[in-house]
Amino acid sequence: MNALSTAASGRLRGEFARFLLVGITSVVIDFAVYRGLLALAIAVHPAKTAGFVAGAVFGYFANRSFTFRVGAQWRRRELLSFIAVYLIALAANVAVNSLVLALLGRSESTLALAFVAATGVSAAMNFVGLKLFVFGVSDAGANASAQVPATSTSAGAADRPSLSLVIPCYNEAANLPLLVARLRETFLDDRAEVVLVDNGSTDDSPAVLAQLLAGQQRIRSVRVEVNQGYGYGILTGLRAARGDVLGWTHADMQTDPQDALRGLALYDQAADPARLFVKGRRYGRPAADVAFTVGMSVFETVLMSRRMWDINAQPTLFPRAFFERWREPPHDFALDLYAYYQALREGLRVRRFAVRFGERAHGSSHWNVNWQAKLRFIKRTVDFSLRLRQGLQERA
Repeated sequence: MNALSTAASGRLRGEFARFLLVGITSVVIDFAVYRGLLALAIAVHPAKTAGFVAGAVFGYFANRSFTFRVGAQWRRRELLSFIAVYLIALAANVAVNSLVLALLGRSESTLALAFVAATGVSAAMNFVGLKLFVFGVSDAGANASAQVPATSTSAGAADRPSLSLVIPCYNEAANLPLLVARLRETFLDDRAEVVLVDNGSTDDSPAVLAQLLAGQQRIRSVRVEVNQGYGYGILTGLRAARGDVLGWTHADMQTDPQDALRGLALYDQAADPARLFVKGRRYGRPAADVAFTVGMSVFETVLMSRRMWDINAQPTLFPRAFFERWREPPHDFALDLYAYYQALREGLRVRRFAVRFGERAHGSSHWNVNWQAKLRFIKRTVDFSLRLRQGLQERA
């Protein structure tokens, strides 16, 4: 299986898992409305229809933003396709429900059985319909653009934006040979440079970097003498960067640095690259980490009154002018939240694309070690979020 097939398979699994989560919530809404109306002596078919519609309305918005993560504005084609898919699924739902009741009679057990059968059939039809006919066109377009491979400079390349990718490295001496080898293999576009930030490492990173980067033109390093946080290291690299598009990703090889070049391709194709904010969307992660991410995403979405999902996904890319407008950005892991929120607040167009998130090549995470570390991360993030929101209210 090639890389594109693997990515597509992982993306489909992720979409299906999120669809099931949304579906379970929709079923709860559907069933609550259905049984509530039956208790009010409403006839079975109108009650079933009302329940289905209530679940479908929730399902549409949740699937659009969470399952298939459509960033584009609503279009008439999408709305008409959604109506057609849901009408067909509704007809199948009511028909299966009626068929089961007609065959087995109406009792508490058959009501439940009919509901499960009808919901299962309509859910399968919904997923296929939403994937292929409602959100499939825009999703395919985004993925196709994200998968455009980076190429060397050609005619007209001077008119396209250049990229500076910052990679903070803290005690990553064991990973650096793999990282630099991957960068030398993939960063072949003359417009792209990489700034490796030795973020106050206390291992052999300085010597390893000096040896690996000897003679390199598009891969260089800067040094932070004393570690002052993940975000501080990134900010140091961003200030040293030369590109029109700036961004960062991880040094531990859990994400492929080549993903940043896929993000750069979106700037090449954008009508207004100065208003574009690009961020990865992770797949292939353990279920516990996904649950943690969903919980934090929901919290930030509610607190900030803006939809924010998979906040710490990489790479993160943005125009230089956007970075130059930042004021007092945080020096820790909250920098991901800060950049994402500022992009939404300024009205930049946010584009997401699927990136595989794998295992670390060497060593262990500096924060995602156990649930105690996660709780400390949550506390710091919540504290910063509350300060950020308070500051916005004071300026309003």
